[in-house]
Amino acid sequence: MGETTRRRFLRDAGLMGAATAGALAMGPAPARAAAGKRVAVLGGGVAGLSAAHELADRGFQVDVYERTALGGKARSIFPPGTGTGGRLDLPGEHGFRFFPGFYFNLTDNMRRTPFPGNKNGCWDNLVRADAYMMARQGRPDLTIPFPFPLPPKSSIYDKASFLATIQSGLQTVAKLSLTEAAFAAQKLLVYVTSCDARKLGQWDDLTWSDYIRADRFSDEYNKFIADGTIRNLAATKSKDASTHSIAKVGEATVWSILDLGNEPGGTVDRVLDGSTSEMWLDPWIAHLKSLGVTFHVGYNVDSLQLSKGTVTGAGVTANGGSSTVTADYYIVSMPCERAVKLLSDDVLKADPSLAGIKSLRTDWMTGLQFFLKKKLPLAPGHVNYGDSAWAVTSISQEQFWKRDFSTYGDGTVQDCLSSIVSDWFTPGTFNKKKASECTPAEIAAETWAEIKAHLNDTGTVLTDDMLHSWFLDPAIVRSGTGVTNDTPLFIQQPGSWKLRPDSKTKIPNLFLAGDWVKTPINVTTMEGANQGGRQAVNALLDAAGSNASRCSVHELYESPLWTLFKANDKVRYALGLPHEFDILDARWP
Repeated sequence: MGETTRRRFLRDAGLMGAATAGALAMGPAPARAAAGKRVAVLGGGVAGLSAAHELADRGFQVDVYERTALGGKARSIFPPGTGTGGRLDLPGEHGFRFFPGFYFNLTDNMRRTPFPGNKNGCWDNLVRADAYMMARQGRPDLTIPFPFPLPPKSSIYDKASFLATIQSGLQTVAKLSLTEAAFAAQKLLVYVTSCDARKLGQWDDLTWSDYIRADRFSDEYNKFIADGTIRNLAATKSKDASTHSIAKVGEATVWSILDLGNEPGGTVDRVLDGSTSEMWLDPWIAHLKSLGVTFHVGYNVDSLQLSKGTVTGAGVTANGGSSTVTADYYIVSMPCERAVKLLSDDVLKADPSLAGIKSLRTDWMTGLQFFLKKKLPLAPGHVNYGDSAWAVTSISQEQFWKRDFSTYGDGTVQDCLSSIVSDWFTPGTFNKKKASECTPAEIAAETWAEIKAHLNDTGTVLTDDMLHSWFLDPAIVRSGTGVTNDTPLFIQQPGSWKLRPDSKTKIPNLFLAGDWVKTPINVTTMEGANQGGRQAVNALLDAAGSNASRCSVHELYESPLWTLFKANDKVRYALGLPHEFDILDARWP
């Protein structure tokens, strides 16, 4: 056993011990009426792990079947062989994780997951990000602090960044016309005062770019109101996503910044103090094992077998062979593009409403880590490269992590600039090629160049000699002259709410979990995946006649300021009238 493997073995053994102790301290499950009932959870990402956690706590026997690796897109990915001298391999990932303050359900599971030395389990591994930076190419950068509660750090601004923020703000104000500002303000007011029926029946059918008329206004308007400000909020682009999806999470973020609608102890932007797997997923999986959950990794779910409208088995392939998984209940917690393959004629005959899953869309939003030989705390939070053709965002991780980065790799890495490429189908700023048409090396080179162009325009910040190495999510696979993506993300295209299924199906022992089912948070997030898992468990408990407590499913904060306006709009919408404030560009139902 090599030194790195031995370290991981000892770490995992410690996590299992802590998880077992935590499970014993929690006492027996709240209801044992489900003893002997077996549930097959088909998919081991955040949705599947969330469902498994809730089921195991309620006395069910749970088996999780996962195609590649537990944790799915949320997991850390350690490229083998990058660690030397007993150090851990470098910490790669599908993309940086962040946990908004308005997450309640996912963070509840984190609190209930033991972690050595932590009173509140893995939740205590969340640390606050204090600011957001909009980097501009050829212009000063804008750094926005999160005020509530007051940041404990005094290093959000130095003299240069403070002056740059003032300059950038003044330039933005100067470039935005009064017409553009008034139009945007009116459209935002229209959305927040719209009734739920209009949000789902009208605004969900429009793209965000159409709603705010991005095509009519300036580049500055688009950078801030269209795509620029939403890149860190949702895994989508303004021309593809529904107005309701973007505006709903945008409104929640604004309230969160004002410290409204956050969970107790939550702040607007939080990140983990180490790699996702080390600080959260590995302890979670260890805890679930201590509760009796059995994991089967390397199993591809191919089909659902039905008899008389009930699932009798799930066809799986593993190690080159085929077999059938049997259980009393089945939860499909696979990504939507894989779940759709289970929609056989028998399944659709039993529940025709599931056909809408076939029309759900996915897009690419994928991580690329740059490992640096020097620390580079660009801002105490996320950075949005507002003029990057590939819609690049990043975060400097070392400033938040407990572990010294020199304990990874060969000992010379001091920081990780973890970036995400969100637009794979627009020509790059410098190589003029779409990311999907590039090789991995070309993707890294163009992303690096776009970041440097934003950071080095007002002084040298990032240089080539700082780069130790890079790591691209292995789900991006070479294909011909370009690449394909094995793990795209569900996006909320216009009209998608009507297509998305509920967690409860018309098949009595089949339930659905994931961020692509209808959830209160709506958008593609870990919170949405967790909510989908909780909803599936609640529907299963009903079907089983269980007396166990139901899982809470959190609704986003709604301000009482809008109550009367929404009531009035409900009447107007029922009468087929536009919103009363929608006057500059009236949209009819």
